[in-house]
Amino acid sequence: MIEQGVKVVGTDAWSWDAPFKFTAQRFAKDQDPSIIWEGHKAGREAAYWQMEKLHNLEALPPFGFTVICFPVKIKGAGAGWTRTVAMLQDRAIDEAVVMRDDL
Repeated sequence: MIEQGVKVVGTDAWSWDAPFKFTAQRFAKDQDPSIIWEGHKAGREAAYWQMEKLHNLEALPPFGFTVICFPVKIKGAGAGWTRTVAMLQDRAIDEAVVMRDDL
């Protein structure tokens, strides 16, 4: 997807990676450190942003909305949480869908 120009991805799942229980089992078997946090390593060669734990995605249409993120700054951190909002083009601003990424 990154090669096709995708810059931002989001999911309602806990993480882009497999549950750590399964990663730990694979690591115990193969001792391959490259499998740890695989999904988080995707942006190393080409910049992109990933959001996890989003809510209300089912309320979004297939297209016709803009995602806006209001990040919380954390001194010295490389990542953090954000208040993520979808602005729907065919609805009033007060009906914006809040997609929390701050749990």
